Amino acid sequence: MSSESSKVYRKRPHRKVKSGCTTCKRRKIKCDEEKPQCSNCARYNSECVYPSVPSDCVRDPALAANSNRSPPFKTPDSSIEDQPVPRGRADDEELPLQDLALLHQWTISTYAGCGDSFPGEADPWRIEVPKLGQQFPFVMRGVLAVSALHLARQTADPAEKSRYVQLAAYHQDLALPEYRHAITSVCEDNIHAVVAFSALTTLYCMAAPREPGSLFVDGMPEFVFLHRGVGEFPPLWRHWVNNGPLRSQMHRRQVPLVDSTLNPDDFRLMTLQHFLTNLYPEEQHEAVHYLDALYWLRQAFALTYSPESRIGPKYATMFWMEKVDQGFLELAAQHKPRAFILLAYSCILINRAEGFWYLEGLAQNLLVEMKPYITDEFLPWIEWPLQVCGLT
Repeated sequence: MSSESSKVYRKRPHRKVKSGCTTCKRRKIKCDEEKPQCSNCARYNSECVYPSVPSDCVRDPALAANSNRSPPFKTPDSSIEDQPVPRGRADDEELPLQDLALLHQWTISTYAGCGDSFPGEADPWRIEVPKLGQQFPFVMRGVLAVSALHLARQTADPAEKSRYVQLAAYHQDLALPEYRHAITSVCEDNIHAVVAFSALTTLYCMAAPREPGSLFVDGMPEFVFLHRGVGEFPPLWRHWVNNGPLRSQMHRRQVPLVDSTLNPDDFRLMTLQHFLTNLYPEEQHEAVHYLDALYWLRQAFALTYSPESRIGPKYATMFWMEKVDQGFLELAAQHKPRAFILLAYSCILINRAEGFWYLEGLAQNLLVEMKPYITDEFLPWIEWPLQVCGLT
């Protein structure tokens, strides 16, 4: 085992404070005991409540149960250890009203963003996924994280938006270590939880706020890699999923191929074929990856015109992301213009699926941020995607 992989990460030690506020004690962070509001609560606009009874006389069972947990996972955008999440009054500890509100949001609205564009597609996400969350807490936290991002999109109040984004990061960060543990030992008992959280993570990444200009820093957008993270399902996994509550998740992975000319705009995609193979001698090895990506893109478009396929634009986009080979992603990581041009055409499918709240505006953002990587001589090749997405 390498020294890097054998590292044990621990929280930095701090003196135990018995008289700190309830928020800091819940977060297990050092409280400076400033009155009437400590600096941590002031920083995050949290309610600061000091217990009237010494903490060694009254011990919160929930905190005791959590005291032996591993240190929380940190993402670059958030720090669980350093960001207290606003909670209710101290006497509401036994009833997590904030989390119940997020679950309510899921069951009345957010769940509908899962599945595809056909009636009943999202029903398992409303009914079965919360049940999975009762057995697998990382799934429940994934549900709460996505619901918080949905509420952040819906509010016009900047302070509320920030609070929901922070709350989403809090739940997602706590869920990730459990998910990573589960995915190392997938079995019939946890496969449905793994599939559900994998889909929720892709959705979370699409919906989470990001810095302008950051989509292509690492080549393809991060949500592409996350969506492909589980990889091709082994036959046994497919069997398990097909016999469980999320069997509809396997549909696009097993859909039969169709005639690409079902797409009335297929001729536009076909015009790319010569361009993708008209390469300098030292670039000829790239052609096979471009043509493979073009083949699957034509299939993705055509599937949306095949009634038997029951594939909408959103699932067609995901179908394409699953099918392109690793060589194509590596070319995109090198900011090759032909790879970006193919991605620009996939933005048409994303634009057609913007009825899903987390895809609204994504196609336009992708096109705007990829343009600087496409030199003037290649820009005419993305005129159609720009036009369809309302950017010309």
